[in-house]
Amino acid sequence: MRIAGMKTAILCLAFVALSTVTSFSLDLGIEGWTGNLGFRTDRAIDNTTMPGADYFWGLSLYGTQALSDSISLETGFYADPILRNTSYTLFSYNAKILSVGIGPFFGFFNDTTTLLKSGISTAVRIELPGIAFVSFRSDSSIGGQLVQAGDYLQSRNDISFGIYLPNVICSVFLNSRSFDQKAATNDVVDSLTEYGLLTDIYQKNVPYRLLFSFSYQSLSRSFVAATTTTSTLDSFVLGLQVTVSLPGSVSLHAGLEGNVYSFGLGTLVGSASDFLFRSYAGVKINLDSIPVLSRML
Repeated sequence: MRIAGMKTAILCLAFVALSTVTSFSLDLGIEGWTGNLGFRTDRAIDNTTMPGADYFWGLSLYGTQALSDSISLETGFYADPILRNTSYTLFSYNAKILSVGIGPFFGFFNDTTTLLKSGISTAVRIELPGIAFVSFRSDSSIGGQLVQAGDYLQSRNDISFGIYLPNVICSVFLNSRSFDQKAATNDVVDSLTEYGLLTDIYQKNVPYRLLFSFSYQSLSRSFVAATTTTSTLDSFVLGLQVTVSLPGSVSLHAGLEGNVYSFGLGTLVGSASDFLFRSYAGVKINLDSIPVLSRML
């Protein structure tokens, strides 16, 4: 993530946070991540080596604000290994079993010729409290044609279905992300598709929460011209996230996703010899829980 984009994200999030404060609580969070499970954004078409030698990192900022009993605001700036730099603002209406959200979605500072790319973000969640839920999330750039070098399109689609059991939430999910950019001689498409299972374990009045995950991930980089050349890395991935709730409405979380087995398709041959992983850690805080800040706001 570029430094200029990071500074812009911090300033914009601070502005949104200060301008949306009401009598309802405001939560702010920050998360950093690093890992080597990915392709370099400048990876060449003739590169057939397995990933693992390069390490990537990013920083994300986000905030949530209840504007009323039924309307909430969610906004954030994210450095994603596939989508690169993105931001969104989602206004949601929350009924008893239905939640519907819509808002602007942007890609920013991902290319010097296209500093800001606009789009739209939508979300729907249907929930039978204590029984089951299904949720959909879609972020996509506006416009479907790449004209000049540097133009790009971003797309994210998440679908999940879960059931509630005593002290456990079990869910299945399908997530996809893609970044399609026009280069001088071809189009370059980075994409990631995940199929997985989540097990969220918790207990009332216990400040610890565990989230176990198992997924099959297909990571690819395609060069599209007269013919298409694709490097694909498929991985079986295990993950664990630990969340700790501290006094004063402060929540800490950290997680690690590591490959059990990875193998190459297309121009990649064989299996990965390096341990491929993504790790992350973050903190979320309710500003109303800090007496000095709550008096200022």
